[in-house]
Amino acid sequence: MKETLTLADMRNILTEITRLMDEQKDYLCQLDGALGDGDIGLTMSKGFRAVTENLPNIPDENIGIVLMRSALVMGETVASTMGTLMASALIRGGKVMQGKTELHVEDLYTMTSAMVQAFMERGKAKVGDKTILDSVVPAMDALEAAHQAGKPLKEAINDAYAAAEDGAKRTIGMQSRHGRAGRYLERSIGHQDPGATVGALFFKGFANYVNSQPGT
Repeated sequence: MKETLTLADMRNILTEITRLMDEQKDYLCQLDGALGDGDIGLTMSKGFRAVTENLPNIPDENIGIVLMRSALVMGETVASTMGTLMASALIRGGKVMQGKTELHVEDLYTMTSAMVQAFMERGKAKVGDKTILDSVVPAMDALEAAHQAGKPLKEAINDAYAAAEDGAKRTIGMQSRHGRAGRYLERSIGHQDPGATVGALFFKGFANYVNSQPGT
C-alpha cells in the first residue's frame, strides 16, 4: 500500500486540483455572487491553470520547490484576495517541505498547518468567521488525528477531505464576520462560503488522486 506522496504525485495532485477548480468555477462564482464579487471561480481556475501549465518548468528537486514556485505563479497570475491568500499558503507550505521528495501523513499535517497559519496571518481571520479557514482547519485537525492513530495515507487524506467538505457545508449556517462579506451580516446566513468551498476542493484534489491509484 502506498504510504507516501512523491514529487510526481504532488505534480499530479496540483493538476487534479486545477481540473476541479475549472470544473467547479461556475458553482464557485454562484456562491461568491451571494456574498462578494462573484468571480472567485474564475480567479481560482485561472490561477491553478497557470500553476499546472508552469509545472514542466520546475526542476525535479523537491516538493518544497514545486509548491513555492507554484505560489509565485499563482501570485503573478491572479490579484484577487483569494489568489493572494492561496499564494501565501502555498509558499508557506513549500517552505516547511523544503528538501523533501516524499510526504508521509505527518508531513501532510505539517504542510497543512503551515498553510493554515498563512491563511490566518494574511487574511486576519479565525475559524467561525466564515472563510477558507472553516474548511482547512478541520482538514488539518483530521490529518493530525489520523497521524496520531497511525492511519494509512489514503485513509488520512480521505478523512481530511471529508472534514473540509463538512466544514464548508457548516458555513451555510454561519454569519460572515470578515472582509467584504462581513457587511452582509445576517443576510449571509444560508449561503455556503465560497472560500471554504475552495478549501474543500483543494483537499478533494488530494483525495481524488490517491483514490485513483492502484494499490492504495
